[in-house]
Amino acid sequence: MEQLGADVWVHRIDVEGFPTISALVLTPARAFVVDTLMRPQDMSPVLELLAERAGERRLLVVNTHHHWDHVYGNAAFPGVDIVAQRACPRLILAQGSTADESVPLQPPEGVPLPGITFGDRLTYSDEPETVHLIHTPGHSEDSLVVFLAGARLLLAGDTLEWPLPNFAQRDGKDVWVRTLRQLKQLPVDVIVPSHGPAMGKALIDANERYITEVYEVVAAAKRAGAGRHDLVMPASAFLAADVVVDEVYARAHAGNLAWAWDEV
Repeated sequence: MEQLGADVWVHRIDVEGFPTISALVLTPARAFVVDTLMRPQDMSPVLELLAERAGERRLLVVNTHHHWDHVYGNAAFPGVDIVAQRACPRLILAQGSTADESVPLQPPEGVPLPGITFGDRLTYSDEPETVHLIHTPGHSEDSLVVFLAGARLLLAGDTLEWPLPNFAQRDGKDVWVRTLRQLKQLPVDVIVPSHGPAMGKALIDANERYITEVYEVVAAAKRAGAGRHDLVMPASAFLAADVVVDEVYARAHAGNLAWAWDEV
């Protein structure tokens, strides 16, 4: 477990080439586990740290959205309240019955659904910390972020990603850009995406610029007659000069181009 602050830790694993985190946040009265990775077994380090540090705090699990690499470990916390945005339980159920071969089978333990849901925002006041769960659609319909106001830290789920975001919500571009512009108003010093290193608020600008420019360039190419498989546009064309893109994110970028072509 990597400690990011006095009461914030992250556990990182590799998920099909994507570095992926679960986070643990302790406040005076509560312990928040943010995302549960691919399998209940992946949560062993988090459970060990909880046993050492949580004491009598009330445990809550937060699912930042329904995608399998964030919720398939929910069964590691039997009987614990799981919190998510209102659409998340429905989307987990739909994911469990999908014919999409890219979605792994659920673990044998199953995937317990969130039992506490909200619309736009849910706040836990626990002085000296206040934990805000904020609905941030764009990557997915049910995406949320966890904003620790006292620590000035944002656990961003997949709303933000490095080196580039993954498109996953149909016709979500405009709402995603609006979400990112709203996030810029938060008094945040450190942003921790589920995929990527801890960074500053420049990550928001980088993601907004990438999303906007991909859709603009793909739309222009499509108007000029380019087909869905004719989009030879390297990720480097949409990123800062010093950003390194590995094979995993090169494939993600190619998928984003095709995704945008379908929508423009």
